Amino acid sequence: MSFVMPSIVIKKGVCQLLALNKFSIQQWLKTFDTIIFDADGVLWRREDVIEGTPETFNALRAMGKNCFICTNHSAKSTAELSSKAQKMGFLISANEIMSSSMALARHLKERNFKRKVFIVGEQGIADELKAVGIESLPFGEEPLLGSSLREHLQLMKLDPDVGAVAVGVDSNFNMLKMSKACCYLNDQRVLFLATNRDRAFPVNPGRATPGAGVMVAAIQAATNRKPFTCGKPNAFICLHLIREGIIKPDRTLMVGDTLYTDIQFGYNCGFQTLLVGTGINSLKDVEKVQKSQHPMMYQQVPDLFVPKLADLLKFLSSRNG
Repeated sequence: MSFVMPSIVIKKGVCQLLALNKFSIQQWLKTFDTIIFDADGVLWRREDVIEGTPETFNALRAMGKNCFICTNHSAKSTAELSSKAQKMGFLISANEIMSSSMALARHLKERNFKRKVFIVGEQGIADELKAVGIESLPFGEEPLLGSSLREHLQLMKLDPDVGAVAVGVDSNFNMLKMSKACCYLNDQRVLFLATNRDRAFPVNPGRATPGAGVMVAAIQAATNRKPFTCGKPNAFICLHLIREGIIKPDRTLMVGDTLYTDIQFGYNCGFQTLLVGTGINSLKDVEKVQKSQHPMMYQQVPDLFVPKLADLLKFLSSRNG
């Protein structure tokens, strides 16, 4: 005899912040000490700063808020990301930026990892690994050995000292690279790590580039192995700061533009969550999530929504620039 348990759907509402009066918003600003911002879609879009975000970010800092940037972008190192942010006018240092590639390197460091890493990804992963003393194999486009993929696999040499495969977004992703990653992962002792599982990055309406999640899913399907994902929504990306008491979850606000990474991450960490409408998801997407019959989708419903981060500027007691 089998029993079917009824599903429990938890309804969760989202507050449109600008519908509140000035006093209520200023009182809300007192409910958190730390703000964690996603980058692309919240502070900037690729190489273009979103209007008013540096002024808002800096004004929040001037009010005494602890501000961090937490991004799943793995192609650049945290040093490069901080340089980019500073050139755009954000008052931030490299040690206030968390990236998925940095989290991956920290994960291996905490495991006392002593072997080499094969990378399917970009330079940012290699740079973060090097920063913690972990060696990675040279990467880039590999020439075809022989005249076919089958012949290439027969002639291809594997480094016996490789102990992990790290997968992130890779602009040169192809069958040769994927096949080599799969060959390493056939050894169950080799760790399978993903920087993040973002599916795509919009370029303009109707156009998008594949995200790291596409590369990860392909290798996962071919190897029948599930990776450890280091970036959002996994709380691991900021767990060290929580353990050190730098971030107190009940006094922290997560600001993001994507429901299944940023808002889910905020829920997983116990943060307040604020969705901005300048990136991937909108209020219409929130409504779809609220109507979902999946019992866990309520975790992706933000607590609050504003059309853009700069909408907060007029409510801040301290403003820069």
